[in-house]
Amino acid sequence: MSEVLGIDVSHYQKNIDWAKVAAADKKFAIMKAMYEAQSHRKDETFEANYKGAGDYGIDRGVYIFIASASIADPVADAKALLKHLDGRKLEYGIWLDLESDVLRAKGKEFIRNLCYIYAYHFTMAGYFVGIYCNRDWYLNVIHDDLKNDFDFWIARYPAGDNGSYNPASTLKPNGSYAVAWQYSSKGNVPGIPTKCDLNVDYDGITKLDYKTSYKKNIDKIAHEVLEGKWGTKDSVPTRKERLEAAGYDYAEVQLVVNSLIAKGE
Repeated sequence: MSEVLGIDVSHYQKNIDWAKVAAADKKFAIMKAMYEAQSHRKDETFEANYKGAGDYGIDRGVYIFIASASIADPVADAKALLKHLDGRKLEYGIWLDLESDVLRAKGKEFIRNLCYIYAYHFTMAGYFVGIYCNRDWYLNVIHDDLKNDFDFWIARYPAGDNGSYNPASTLKPNGSYAVAWQYSSKGNVPGIPTKCDLNVDYDGITKLDYKTSYKKNIDKIAHEVLEGKWGTKDSVPTRKERLEAAGYDYAEVQLVVNSLIAKGE
């Protein structure tokens, strides 16, 4: 298969003529579905974009920007997005947008736990989940566990970004750590009245490499608890809240933790 070209859009791109977008050979579109503010209100153009892209055979995905309101209540954030989606098909799944400075300040362990909470709720609803970030985040902020468990969509633009795609560019993420590349933020696409982000999906792998669950076995989780990876009883959110939000039985995990402590492990 050849590389597949696509876009990502929100209300900033205004009213889109999806017939022209399809004629320009854009095969997928990642859409903003919901505001990151505490209101969780739906993006004004989501319904039109979802329908328009689908009408012209363009595969669809959505992204959710994880910022301060998300940190305060990730479960409510995830459930709000699922309510807006209402079970609709997403060929390109849901992408966790992790470029918030507020989130970065929380550190790798916090971000790791947060991603597993979102992944649990989205995968349980039947959606593929990936992570979107820039190369700096991938190298310096993303926990190794996330690199092992998630597919990545990497943003990296050339100096003097003019919207052109160069498949031989040295900026292109290595396929061993990325399934998609956002190569421009200044694209000109027929049918779109503003600049938009441009992307390439390597060999359609993003659609095909669905992961069905991010839950780990209880022994591994118990060891992670002892290593401090799931917070404490006094952290915000608490260890219990983090584990339960990610789909684990807290009491079951704690029994294994107590057993490991008794064994001196």
